[in-house]
Amino acid sequence: MIAAVSDMGATPAQEAALYHLHTGGHRMRSRLALASGATRLNNTDSIAAAAACELLHNASLVHDDITDGDLYRRGSLTVRSRSGTGVALCTGDLLMTAAFNAATDLSDAAASQRLVRTMARTASRVIGGQSIELADDAIGQVPNRRDYLVATRAKTAPLIELPLSVGLADAPSDGFNPRVCREIAEAIGLAYQILDDLDDLRQDTSESPAPALHALHAWWHHQRPGAGAEPLVVQQRCLAHVRAALSRADRLARALPEPLMGCVAGLIESLERKAERKPVALDGATRR
Repeated sequence: MIAAVSDMGATPAQEAALYHLHTGGHRMRSRLALASGATRLNNTDSIAAAAACELLHNASLVHDDITDGDLYRRGSLTVRSRSGTGVALCTGDLLMTAAFNAATDLSDAAASQRLVRTMARTASRVIGGQSIELADDAIGQVPNRRDYLVATRAKTAPLIELPLSVGLADAPSDGFNPRVCREIAEAIGLAYQILDDLDDLRQDTSESPAPALHALHAWWHHQRPGAGAEPLVVQQRCLAHVRAALSRADRLARALPEPLMGCVAGLIESLERKAERKPVALDGATRR
């Protein structure tokens, strides 16, 4: 993955991209892609596919930090706050081109073409979801439950579905329906997004005068209309939805082949542990 960016030529965007990648991250999508690729691809192609998935995800993170005005990510300065909005925009674009370039490195031409097409659809869905969120923000529209689900399916789920599908067939075969990948991704994506939004409400590290719209999604999604629910009650309701989504993902994941099933199970367990944390007061959220 680092090599894919290193080969792009020495520019401020490349330097910023390498900086961003070296800040770390869970590399969840690369692990999922490697596990999925093991079912049909050789090891070298699985690694290339994993790099492509992870690079596309990181491109979206750099762009997200621009629109959200975030100062920090993974405990380090965001590219936007370190190098400026213009360079950050170019950096996200560079990471996206590196992702598609990595997808062309697969030795299996058919698998490479399939991955490129899937990545294009994924990027389109994520961009569409982000534009919906930004449009709502521009007109000051408060998101409701439907808005939250639409945004999650468009923004979060596609970048989980992509690595899940790397090594699996496009059409139903041998009793396996690829539709299950989307359903798993939507369930995990919902749980992941709620937990992430709760973190945003706990730690507002943006320069925005009010919390970013995605941080408010979790709050308003679980707030009864006209009811002044206590913050801890709202958080508990959020976490109940997380557990329900993960339970659904766990049931669906049993249809996956190994080693992908085990990899997904590990991801679900890690999110379940995160959901077990004790809710804390959100004084800043209630004041806003």
